Amino acid sequence: MNRMHNRKIRRYAVAFVLLILSGYLSVFIKDTIDSRNPDVSLPAISVTTGYSPIPSVPRAGYEWNYRTKSVMSPYVSSFDVPLIAYDALLDTPIIVEFSVPHKQITLYESKGVLINGRVVSSEEFEEKRYSNNTPNEKGIYVYKVVAQFEQGTIVHYFALDVSTKRSSI
Repeated sequence: MNRMHNRKIRRYAVAFVLLILSGYLSVFIKDTIDSRNPDVSLPAISVTTGYSPIPSVPRAGYEWNYRTKSVMSPYVSSFDVPLIAYDALLDTPIIVEFSVPHKQITLYESKGVLINGRVVSSEEFEEKRYSNNTPNEKGIYVYKVVAQFEQGTIVHYFALDVSTKRSSI
């Protein structure tokens, strides 16, 4: 009887160890797959001005820590990111959200210019500290979003053509 009891305990112990190992192995495999395809695994951004969504907010770099790996993309400037200026109204709220909870989002603004069909920032970015609204002056503006998460940091750019009324599409 004692032998059978010891065998059962040994089998349970082996099963428990194999269960723990399979858990660690599946986490390792998931992290390997996610780190090879960060476009799918990193949090998705959503930006709206008023009630209008910005359809394309390109990523300009990231540092991300998976459970078993760390990956990093070189950060690029707004000159290297192809930006399109989307229509926005004067003094309209800019709402930035991500598909996962974030620790902090910092929004930076710069005047923009149109060069060869591309929007680029014409001056240094300044942090928007007190209001996340579009400016009160007409013009093209480039925005930099720096989002910090538990696992890392992601940077995005987008551009707005701020005017008094929307063009009909």
